[in-house]
Amino acid sequence: MAHAANVRLVRASNLNFHVLEMGTGPLVLCLHGFPDTAHSFRHQMPVLADAGSRGVAPFMRGYAPSEPAPDGRYESAALSGDALALIDAGQLTSTGLAAPGTFLAPPPLACLRRFSAG
Repeated sequence: MAHAANVRLVRASNLNFHVLEMGTGPLVLCLHGFPDTAHSFRHQMPVLADAGSRGVAPFMRGYAPSEPAPDGRYESAALSGDALALIDAGQLTSTGLAAPGTFLAPPPLACLRRFSAG
């Protein structure tokens, strides 16, 4: 089935993030790492949508068209905070994570710890 990603602006962590969205249902947050972008999930998002999920792939801080970090923070703790803030900004309760091998492990693990605890 053909799908087109919606693009929208989300305010989180005091930054404007552009995100690609596709599908409805439980959220699967697709986090890219260096040197990828949100477009790296262009093949996975239609599959997620067909499976009844909502794929959301943000352009992480510093990746155009999202804003750069005014404080210059790009370490794992800041990226973890961004992922959690993006989830909170959407008032989402059901979350899965997709992160390729190029993405550092701490951000997804921080999110999993948060959702498994509460």
